[in-house]
Amino acid sequence: MIQELFEFALKRYNIIAYLVALILSIRYYGKYFDTALKYFPMIIAYTLFNELLGYFVRNYDDFAFFSDNISANDLIYNFYDLVIYSYFYFLYWRLVDNKVARKWIKILSISVLISYIISSFYQNPLKMSLFYATCYGSLIIAICVIFYFANRIKSGGWNWNWEKYNLMTWVSIGLFVFYLLFPIIYLIGFLRYDLWQKFNLQTTLLILITCMYISFSIGFLKSSRRFFR
Repeated sequence: MIQELFEFALKRYNIIAYLVALILSIRYYGKYFDTALKYFPMIIAYTLFNELLGYFVRNYDDFAFFSDNISANDLIYNFYDLVIYSYFYFLYWRLVDNKVARKWIKILSISVLISYIISSFYQNPLKMSLFYATCYGSLIIAICVIFYFANRIKSGGWNWNWEKYNLMTWVSIGLFVFYLLFPIIYLIGFLRYDLWQKFNLQTTLLILITCMYISFSIGFLKSSRRFFR
C-alpha cells in the first residue's frame, strides 16, 4: 500500500503541493495566527486528508462506507466543497470593509447554498457530484477575490511593494487563478468527457491546483504580519 500511495503522489503531484503548503503554513504560523487566516492550516490539512481519503475509498474496499449503490467518494467531495466554500466566503466577508461588497458576498453565499439544495433534487448527492452547484460556488470565490482586490485599491492601500508581503494577496492570487478556470474545466469533464480526454484536462486541473498551492506557499515564505490586510 505504501508503494501504491507513493506512486499515487507522483501521479497526483498536487498532493505534494498540499503537503508542502501545510508544512509551511505550520512553520510560519506565527505570521498570521491572530489574523482572519488563523484557521487556514486546518483547511489545507482537511484538503490533504480529503484527497487521500478519496483515493482510499476509490481503491480499497475496506474503506467503503456505504453499500455499493452509494458513492462515498462523491459524498465526501460534495461535503468538502460546501465546507471550503463557506470558509472562503466568510473569510472575504470579514476582510472586505465596503458595506455594499459585504452585502453582495452574503447574498451570493446564500445563493450558493440554495443552488446545492436545488441540485440535490435533480442530482443525488450520495451518488454523484453536484457539479452545477460546485461550479457556481467556485465562481463566487473568484468574485469574492475581485471584491477583495477592489476594496484594497479603493481604500488607497494598494502598493505592490507592500502587497507582496501580504499573505492574503498570495492566497487571493492562487484562489482567483484556480477558481476562475475550474468551473469551465469541471463542466467539460461532466458534460463533454470526450473533450476532457482529448485535451487531457485532468492534467490541466492538477497543474492549476499545484499553481494555487505554490502561490499559498510563496505567501507563507514572503509574508510579514505587519503587512496583512
